[in-house]
Amino acid sequence: MHTHSRRGFLRTVLGGCWTGAAVLEQALFRATHARAQSSPALPALFDIEKVADGVYAALARPQALLNCNAVIFENASDLLILDTHSKPSAVVSLVSQIRREITKKPVRYVVASHFHWDHAQGMPAYRKIAPHADLVASEATRRLLSEHAATRLKASLEQSQKSLAEARDKLGKAATPAEKSHWQRTVRETGDYLAEMKNFAPELPNVTLQENLILHDKAHELHLAFRGRGHTAGDVVVWCPQKKVVATGDLLHSFAPFLGDGYPREWPRTLLRVAEFDFAHVAGGHGEVHHSRDRLYQMANYIEELTEAVARGKRDGRTLEQLQKSIPPASLKTLADGGYGSLAARNILKYRSLPPGLGEAEVLADAVGSNIAQIFAALERG
Repeated sequence: MHTHSRRGFLRTVLGGCWTGAAVLEQALFRATHARAQSSPALPALFDIEKVADGVYAALARPQALLNCNAVIFENASDLLILDTHSKPSAVVSLVSQIRREITKKPVRYVVASHFHWDHAQGMPAYRKIAPHADLVASEATRRLLSEHAATRLKASLEQSQKSLAEARDKLGKAATPAEKSHWQRTVRETGDYLAEMKNFAPELPNVTLQENLILHDKAHELHLAFRGRGHTAGDVVVWCPQKKVVATGDLLHSFAPFLGDGYPREWPRTLLRVAEFDFAHVAGGHGEVHHSRDRLYQMANYIEELTEAVARGKRDGRTLEQLQKSIPPASLKTLADGGYGSLAARNILKYRSLPPGLGEAEVLADAVGSNIAQIFAALERG
């Protein structure tokens, strides 16, 4: 998940978490397995919410370098966890929190919903914490990680260096205590991320699926499913029919969609295929949990409406800048449907680390402008 700002404040503030490189070394690479999973010194980076019996969502708290949510499925004797955040230390923190708040059962399966940095860069930590666990993804996600993880990390570190310099400059110009506190935190967390990730080596899944993989556990069944291209070419969801829960990564979440690697013409159809599962609860990759199917249709309709508007304008020879000016949020019916636009803006403000003073209208306008730019480029992807 990514958000970009036409004014630059969201482009430079990448969203994320406490990294704690020194704690990571002590708790993960130098300490024992037990200490890595149970150390009370590790900070809580997530709010753990019960979604259904044996299913929990770990909602990522706002940080300067964005973490994704995780979804924990408690099996009879072990755990399946969907998604691994932007850095190994976040995994150490989450596993410690799980052991304090949910269960001491071991991690057996780790699923990457897709290849983006904020969902997959924690996989090496699970390989250390749970050496016998299977790392699972779609075939497309494994290929994309193999091809792009290293180069994208390099680009992320370069961008983070620039963001750090900009944050230091803004800190020096901060006019209020709230602004000063925000930029101090951004400087600290961005520096921690750079320190932790400078020697990072990606980890690839050792189990892949084409379309379906079903885990038959005494507690429940877990269906891992690829239903088509959407947010990326390899998005996997996890569906538990007994608990009526679907965990969707960034294919369906509470922020505005990110289409930088997406397929805007296919994404709504993929969501409709996910809708064929019988579920009542949605735990997405960012933001709050939903106890309704409504958000699936709302996101699908928004992507479809905006894609058609951008495609129509592009056929008419209009530039990106012209389209961004001519398609304000108020012109999109799907943003008003069921309060979808307000929901996305509210979740971005709550779960992103953004400068103080922003409101829903400004955040939503920024998200729509970014989506227009992403779709404008993605239409050439086919």
